[in-house]
Amino acid sequence: MNRLVLGVLLALGVALYLRSPIDLLPDRMGLVGFLDDAGAMILAAWYFWKRILPPLRAAGQAGASTGPRSTSNERESGQRRFDPWEVLGLEKGARPEEIRRAYHEQLRRYHPDRVEDLGEELRQVAHQRTLEIRRAYDELKGS
Repeated sequence: MNRLVLGVLLALGVALYLRSPIDLLPDRMGLVGFLDDAGAMILAAWYFWKRILPPLRAAGQAGASTGPRSTSNERESGQRRFDPWEVLGLEKGARPEEIRRAYHEQLRRYHPDRVEDLGEELRQVAHQRTLEIRRAYDELKGS
């Protein structure tokens, strides 16, 4: 199911639970009666932040640049500093097996064969991204 639809359904479910006259702890019990409502909201927020929002952000950033924000000098010259850790989505100092795993995961995600039927522009973007991933892996593999 689409994650955005799942997020909307989650929000509707929590809203219906909060408005429902049937609760685990009746609201007329005072502060104690609102504990189940607060628990439902906290659980829904946690699920949204951990399970629904990250893939939505990743999908929104798929076409965006993956490097760090440019400084004014880099923007003026049109260049961006290459950070292999960021290209592979790793923190600095990752172990070699983590580097290899991230490399294979990124290659599966951006390999040009996965978008060959989606048009020339996307093939070019996927090809460029694959070259960046390979360059990042080569740099980190040597260190």
